Amino acid sequence: MTRIAVASRGEQDSRVVVFDPDTWQRIGELTGLPGGLAMARLPDGPALYLADGSGELVSISVPGDGAPALLGRRPSGGQLPCALAIDPSGRFVISAHYATAELTVHPIGADRALEPLAWTRNHDGSGPVAGRQDSAHLHHVNFDPVHGTAVVTDLGSDRLYEYAFGPDGQPDLVDEILAPSGSGPRHSVFHPDGSLLVSDELSSTVSRYRRDPATGRLECTDTIGTRETADGPDNYPSELVLGPDAEVVYVANRGRDTIAVIELTGPQPALVQEQSCGGAFPLHLAVVGDQLLCANLQSDAITALPIEGGRLGEARPVASVPGPVWISPLERA
Repeated sequence: MTRIAVASRGEQDSRVVVFDPDTWQRIGELTGLPGGLAMARLPDGPALYLADGSGELVSISVPGDGAPALLGRRPSGGQLPCALAIDPSGRFVISAHYATAELTVHPIGADRALEPLAWTRNHDGSGPVAGRQDSAHLHHVNFDPVHGTAVVTDLGSDRLYEYAFGPDGQPDLVDEILAPSGSGPRHSVFHPDGSLLVSDELSSTVSRYRRDPATGRLECTDTIGTRETADGPDNYPSELVLGPDAEVVYVANRGRDTIAVIELTGPQPALVQEQSCGGAFPLHLAVVGDQLLCANLQSDAITALPIEGGRLGEARPVASVPGPVWISPLERA
């Protein structure tokens, strides 16, 4: 049975709450945490790792039927860690920092708590959008399931960095890929066909990257808008996640408070639906069974949207959490 862990960033107290998604009753929660920004789940063990705004990484145990418990804290190695990923070996947590653009590596100990910082890689650069691209801002880390490398998005310099990691976790830069100018690449997801989909925060688009058959390098091949019209409030896409059959990708639209549904089956991506998220400032998404879960930061709500044939039905609130920022499905141990 799947459980749902939600990281929250409330004004007074941030926490990680574990829910039973059938009833949305709270199984347990860990309170007194700093302001959460992102979370990652250990695939083969009952542990979560939380990045927070104070520059710490928090290790949390999540036993099968119990409440989450603190395992330890470590300095993240930079300012504003905003994304975490666990390497394919399950031995290292890779962190991206927004404010100071470090990529850092922490080993995972035998007790599943993080060990001290092992490696740091710095980045610099800028882009054309004043105030948002004056310097590098790493925003996401995502491992390619085929190549085993990690793609790191840099919102500040319109770049993607591809890294390989040695047996001791040492990062080795494999490639540097240019994103569309002024796009502000934020989050990414790999498609089963090997392509990479990236949400572009500053241009309100999704870009698709494919590997060149001759060189193996990722190259931007398609870009599609995430809103039906340009009217209305400014819009900043955040999380994106594939649908159950990978024929569509769902994109959270912060500003319009909608979920864009982009179809991937044609020769080019196509926006086929824009559905209300049922809350305010949708930050993170997760597909669980036949529904899409959405963390609405500014309305303190988790909403669920039914999925049918890839399209989304009307959102309904299922849980109230102060400032939800991340949703992680957990397999019961």
